[in-house]
Amino acid sequence: MAIDSTVMHSFHFSVGFLKSLLEGIDGGKMTHQPSPGTNHPAWITGHLIDTMGFVATLTGATYQSPEGWSGLFGMGSTPSDDAAKYPDKAALLAELDKSVAAVMPSLESISAEALAAQMPDEGFRKMMPTVGDGLTFLINGHITMHIGQLSAWRRACGMPPLF
Repeated sequence: MAIDSTVMHSFHFSVGFLKSLLEGIDGGKMTHQPSPGTNHPAWITGHLIDTMGFVATLTGATYQSPEGWSGLFGMGSTPSDDAAKYPDKAALLAELDKSVAAVMPSLESISAEALAAQMPDEGFRKMMPTVGDGLTFLINGHITMHIGQLSAWRRACGMPPLF
């Protein structure tokens, strides 16, 4: 078992699509919530960046999201419409690129043994029993789920779909 090239292609495509969805969003709207509790673009982007920190932990990469970002964007955090709480759009995009570049080599070289290992996070292990199961979900299913939220956010804000 190894992370297959089709899975990696999907990850690359998803990151590119996320960036395409963000391109048309004015930086001042990054924390806009068209309805209460909506995951806004700043939170979605930061959350996916913070997730790359967990991917790094699972693969042995050295990336960590910036200090304080886990509390702001991590699992269980609540998006706020207070723009002052969040990094600006340029900082989020730069960190997204940094996080993906940091984990990519370890994803491409992870061994079959490492992928077959038991998921170390006990709560996540209930859904994803192995590291390979978890990584495949994180770099595909998880990112595309949040891309769907961003797509819905765009529509709620009167923006057109990309395709």
